[in-house]
Amino acid sequence: MDAIDLKPGMVIEVDGSFYSVISATHTHAQQRRAVIRVKAKELKTGRANEFVWRSDFRINHILIEEISLSYLYRDASDFHFMNSLTYEEIVLSSDVIADKKVYLKENMEVTGLAYEGNVLDINIPIFMELKIVETEPGFKGDTVQSAKKPAKLETGLVIQVPLFINTGDTVKIDTRTNEYQTRV
Repeated sequence: MDAIDLKPGMVIEVDGSFYSVISATHTHAQQRRAVIRVKAKELKTGRANEFVWRSDFRINHILIEEISLSYLYRDASDFHFMNSLTYEEIVLSSDVIADKKVYLKENMEVTGLAYEGNVLDINIPIFMELKIVETEPGFKGDTVQSAKKPAKLETGLVIQVPLFINTGDTVKIDTRTNEYQTRV
């Protein structure tokens, strides 16, 4: 396929590495040839890269299979999942999971992105409900203002929450930004 046909979410192969397209912008400067500016995340390392290609540059588009996985447990260096259809155990390294590990809870359902039978990455839900296990106590009169305090979630992640949130409350978190959304 041509570079001009790239859309966010597509998976492409560049120099033997797989990238997930974050954005693809078509630009054209006066008498120069049109180019495509592509921001993409390498699936193996999680690093974001930027590419600039001519609009007719040929790209190797990869068809990714989505499989349903259930998170089982974590050992010293790896994360163990079970394929929900075949009941096969799949072991993924910390490099593949990257920063998503702070959201994994036992028996949680995630989507695995697989190519030729190998899981390259996982997708977690955009919003998750997690319990606060440690935070400073709230005081009477605290309202939804801009004042925030740190709170530790059941998975170990520390986020900023409004002052009225207490230990034991369940909150909704945006996993893309690690931000508090609302109390549940």
